Amino acid sequence: MTLVFLHGLGTGPEAWEPQLAALDVGPEAVAARLRLDRDFTIEGEADRLLRELPGELDVCGLSLGALVALKMALARPERVRRLVLCAGFASLPRRFRALQAAVGTVAALVPARARGELGGLDRAAIRAVFREGRRFDVADELGRLTQPVLVLVGERDRANLGLSRALAAALPDARLEVLPGAGHVANVDAPALFTDAVRSFLAPSRSQP
Repeated sequence: MTLVFLHGLGTGPEAWEPQLAALDVGPEAVAARLRLDRDFTIEGEADRLLRELPGELDVCGLSLGALVALKMALARPERVRRLVLCAGFASLPRRFRALQAAVGTVAALVPARARGELGGLDRAAIRAVFREGRRFDVADELGRLTQPVLVLVGERDRANLGLSRALAAALPDARLEVLPGAGHVANVDAPALFTDAVRSFLAPSRSQP
């Protein structure tokens, strides 16, 4: 069983270092790097990871990574045994889609030297990522995901609190946990709380200290 961590926009695999160190899962854990370029699609990235990662998987995704994790589980439910989804959603309400479109347009116009918070992506990649988030909709497919799911969200992540509650309610076997003091990037904002939640969730299938 491999534990896979998927980062969000603006962070990378290094953001998972506190979890990798604290969980002490060694070579059984992978912090994958999403390929965020002008050809990026959530479905395509999910397919790539499923091809490249061996065997059965536990997948933990943050924000964009959570959407990729959902697509991986829907594509190959027999391979994804457990899911941890932080700041994820099944689909965006219309008002949020409009906001995504506006933010994506503005972000793409930011000069290259100022794109550090977006991982240094070029304009085409930024447009592709925001377009995919805006179009993402698996609401009608969630009933097929019968594996255990932990839905996490930071209590200060106001935009995602409602989305995370709706996601947890729609999944057949999910529980919601709100992380005190954490914002959108909860694994960085509250690493100990985030790690403890993941450790507790995975305990039935992993022998962790």
